[in-house]
Amino acid sequence: MADHFVAITRGLEGEKYSDFTTGTSSASTALFEFRVLDGVPPTKIEVNKALKAFIRFFENAQQVTTAGFDVKG
Repeated sequence: MADHFVAITRGLEGEKYSDFTTGTSSASTALFEFRVLDGVPPTKIEVNKALKAFIRFFENAQQVTTAGFDVKG
């Protein structure tokens, strides 16, 4: 059993399905990816909550700096 990944390449906005890479392994060229544990199917609500939590994380400059990210702008 393998985890499942959804990745998007830098510069793409996810307007179409082909903007994403999906599979059971990490995409080495993707700037961002989302991983879901195998055997633990999330609900749509759980996915939306997780994505919103990531947005909040990256909007908080102190958290981003503490985690060692170098986010521009």
